[in-house]
Amino acid sequence: MKILSIAYYTLIENIRNKIFYVLVFFGLVIIAASLLLAAIGGEQPIRILLDLGLNAIEFFALLTICYAAVNLVLEEIETKTIYLILTRPISKSTYLIGRFVGLLIAVYSGMLLMAFFHVIILHFKGWEFTFRYVLSLLLSFEKITIIGSVALFFSIFSTSAISSLSFTISFWILGHFSEELKFLGEKATLLVTQITAKAAYYIVPNLQFFNLRDFWDIPQISGGWIFASVVYGFIYSAFCLFFALWFLKYKEF
Repeated sequence: MKILSIAYYTLIENIRNKIFYVLVFFGLVIIAASLLLAAIGGEQPIRILLDLGLNAIEFFALLTICYAAVNLVLEEIETKTIYLILTRPISKSTYLIGRFVGLLIAVYSGMLLMAFFHVIILHFKGWEFTFRYVLSLLLSFEKITIIGSVALFFSIFSTSAISSLSFTISFWILGHFSEELKFLGEKATLLVTQITAKAAYYIVPNLQFFNLRDFWDIPQISGGWIFASVVYGFIYSAFCLFFALWFLKYKEF
């Protein structure tokens, strides 16, 4: 109940944040603007509209989660508001998990709003709804959860909003080039490059597992792959939260 109370407070706080509305608004504008690109896209306007819309939803969710997660705890530490919360019978783990859950619910709500608008546009263009769209959106949720946990970890570890944001964005970019990092580690001649590339491959989350839209034309998607991706994302996020809790436990305010 304490976690849910903190999550509800965080949800309301993010909904009232103007940045949240601005990002969702721009996400909707980009989705609508993709109609123009789809119109000049040649033979596959629906596929272009589909890809651009899903990418826009994920990108603006990324901006939202990075901004909110990085400032989630840092602002309360800087303004000493966290003292008022932790002086109550609430543990640091309860506080952090509640804040994280509330943040995810807020970002998921924004993604669902953009997805609803996206589906309406696709419907009027003659697209037939498939369950694969839902799976693609759920895997995007998983990616946002991973990046949110990474951002939360770096915000507590580095105590600097700029460095936390930089590390998080770097993880996002490198996470889409995991296989390239693996290939670089295997083909590099310098030992330092091999070690660095392999370490990055195992430390950075492999976000390519969650890009279902890249395999949209494949007739049948393996259920085992979907299950493995969800489990992988859950475990990675859990590890990030564990280390974030560990640093918060021994952190002096």
